[in-house]
Amino acid sequence: MRTMSVEGSSECSQPSLASSLPLASSLPLAGECVAFTGTLASMIHREAAELVELNGGRAVQSMSGSVSMLVVGEEGWPLEEDGAASQKLTHATQLMADGAEIRIVAESDWLHLINLIERREEIHRSYTPAMLQTLLGVPGNVIRRWARIQLIRPVSIVGRCPYFDYREVASAQRLARLLDEGVTPECLEKSLSELSRTLAGTDRSLAQLNLLVQDKNVLMRDAHGVLIPGSGQRLLDFDTAADLSLHCSDDPAEPAAADQEREETPNLTPEDEQLTTISFIEARLQLDDRSMSEWTADEWFNEGCRLSEEAAFDSAVNAFRNCLSLLASEHALLRESQTSFSGQAGPVFPDPADVNFHMADALYRAGKTEAAIERYHCATEFAPDFIEAWTQLGCLQTARQNWQLAEEALITAISIHEGNPDALLHYAQLLDQVKRNDDAVVYWEKYLRHDSRGPWADHARGRLEEAAQVASEAIDR
Repeated sequence: MRTMSVEGSSECSQPSLASSLPLASSLPLAGECVAFTGTLASMIHREAAELVELNGGRAVQSMSGSVSMLVVGEEGWPLEEDGAASQKLTHATQLMADGAEIRIVAESDWLHLINLIERREEIHRSYTPAMLQTLLGVPGNVIRRWARIQLIRPVSIVGRCPYFDYREVASAQRLARLLDEGVTPECLEKSLSELSRTLAGTDRSLAQLNLLVQDKNVLMRDAHGVLIPGSGQRLLDFDTAADLSLHCSDDPAEPAAADQEREETPNLTPEDEQLTTISFIEARLQLDDRSMSEWTADEWFNEGCRLSEEAAFDSAVNAFRNCLSLLASEHALLRESQTSFSGQAGPVFPDPADVNFHMADALYRAGKTEAAIERYHCATEFAPDFIEAWTQLGCLQTARQNWQLAEEALITAISIHEGNPDALLHYAQLLDQVKRNDDAVVYWEKYLRHDSRGPWADHARGRLEEAAQVASEAIDR
C-alpha cells in the first residue's frame, strides 16, 4: 500500500531506475537545477534525484534562486498537512514574481522530458477499483461510493468493470484525508485556487472538494425539498423540509436553538433560488415523518450501500432485499410504464445485477460465504458479462479450494475481457496454488502487461525471474 506524504514520497519496492534505465542521449537536464515537491506517482524522490544527475542536471532538496525547474508530483496535490499549498511551490511562485526564471512542470511532463515514456504512461493509465485499493489503500466500497456521488468518474467501463484515472482518485483521497483530519474546506479551496495559477487540473479538484463536503456534512435543500448531492435523491417534500431548522450543527441535542431559529427564519417560497444546507443528522431525525414503506427501490439500494460502508452488514443485506422486492413488484413496473407513458420523470430503478453484487459483498464481509457465492451467481444471471462478479466467484471458490469451480469462474471473466488485470492476477495465483507453474507464468506475464506497478507487479516479476532461473538450471543439467 502506498502512503501519502508531501515533501517526501511514497516508498515502493521497484528496482532502482538509475541502475536499470539507459541515459537519455542528449542529456536533457544539462545545466538545470531541479527540485521536487508533492508525492511522486512514478518513483520515490531519491530515485528521481538520481535520474536528474544521470541526465545532466543537479538535484536539490530546497528552493532557492538557483533552482531552474520545480517538478510537481502527481499523486494527489502538493498540499501541506494543514491544507496550505506546499512551501516549495509557494516559494517558487514568489521567486517567479520577483523575476526568477523557474519552470514549474508536472511529473508526467518531466518524465517525457527525460524519455521515460513508459513511466509517464503508467501515471496516465486507468485502474480498476481492486488495483486502486492495492496502490492507494482506498477500499473498494469507498471507490464505488465516490463514483456514485460523481466524485470520481470512470474513464471507461469494460464488462461492467469501471476503470478510473489514477490521478483523479489520488486527488480525491488526498482531499478526503485532509478534511477528515480537520482541515477546513475554506482552507483547501484557497490552496487549490492558488495552485490553479501555476498548475492545470485544479478546477476538477475544486469540484471534488465541493462534493466531498456535501457528502460528508450536508444535504442540499432547494425550492422543491431535501436531496442528497450527486445522486439527486429526494428525502422530503418541500412542505416538510420548510419545517426543518436551517442551522448546520451536527449536535441533535440543540432543539431549543433550532426552534428559535425556525421562528426567526422567513418562510421560503418556490421562487427562492438560493440553496440552503442542513446537517445529515438533523435531516435524518426528520425522516421518521416519512414511512419506510414509501421508500423507492433506489432509496433502499443507497441505504444498503450506506449501511455496508458503515459495516452494518446484516442491516445492509435487509435493505438490499427490500430493494430487490420492490424491483420485482408488478406495482413498481406498472408505475414505471404509466409514468413513462405520461412523459413525466419516473421512479429510479437500480440494476438488479448491481444490487445482487453489493448484497454478495455484504454477505461475504458478514462471514456468510455460501450465501455470498449464490448472490454473485445471481448477479451474473442478470448480467452475464459482469467481470467483477465472476472474479469474486473465482476468489471465493479458490479460498474454499473448489479448484475446478474457481477456474471456471476466472476463465469466464478473462474470456469477457482478456485484459482485465484483476481476473488475470487471481487466475495466476490459482495456478500457482495448484502447482501448474508453467501455466501460471503465462498469466503472470499477461498480468504485467496491464499492471506494472505496486506489490503484485513486483510479485509477478519475481515469479518470472524464478521461472527463468529454473529453466536455466534445467538447461545446465
